Amino acid sequence: MAYVADNVIELIYEVYPYGAVREAVVRKIRGGRAGFIVPYVIKEGVGVLIITPTEPVATRIERLETGTCLDVAAGGLYKGLLHVLVGPPGAGKTWLMLKAVKSLRERGVKAEYINRGGFVYVQQFGVESIDVNLDLGELYAALATVKADVVFIRGLEALFRLYGEQLLYSTLQTLLRVARSGPAVVISLRDLHDLDVLFDVIVNVENRTVTSVRAPGGKIGEKVKC
Repeated sequence: MAYVADNVIELIYEVYPYGAVREAVVRKIRGGRAGFIVPYVIKEGVGVLIITPTEPVATRIERLETGTCLDVAAGGLYKGLLHVLVGPPGAGKTWLMLKAVKSLRERGVKAEYINRGGFVYVQQFGVESIDVNLDLGELYAALATVKADVVFIRGLEALFRLYGEQLLYSTLQTLLRVARSGPAVVISLRDLHDLDVLFDVIVNVENRTVTSVRAPGGKIGEKVKC
């Protein structure tokens, strides 16, 4: 396809049962980089919100101590990287995320917890959360507006169960772009669904114990009780 304009940006709007997806595809920029996608949302009373900020990505990875077993097991969390806690239901993933959120906030670190549902642990830890439904528009709007060093997201497994691997894959790609813009992004899943290539840090959890880790510091050879 030939373009006669200096700058070409294609706006895509698709509606699915799980919500609307909007993307700006940069096809051509005179003197600049092209061929990339920028997810965005339109929020009533606010306007257009770009999900991934335009600031350059820091080349140096910053490590954050959480005050939890993640410090021993993985060296903490890493700004600019996408993390996943993997384990079966009841393994302690949500418990560990909330414990880390509370500890980080007590240390003065800006940490946000985006929750798709389930308030028992949230109330137990006294952690304020951003609650979204099974709607990508709400999730993306939250990601576009939060200003945090660490963003925790619970409930993405439901997207896979309801809508399949392709939606989970595209959502993880967006989260990877969010992570590359600066914050540490941490999600939880029951299984990697053969998408491990998208994650920078993988923490396997079972019975509130970290059983194995893939992180910038390498792998650990022993279990770490949380």
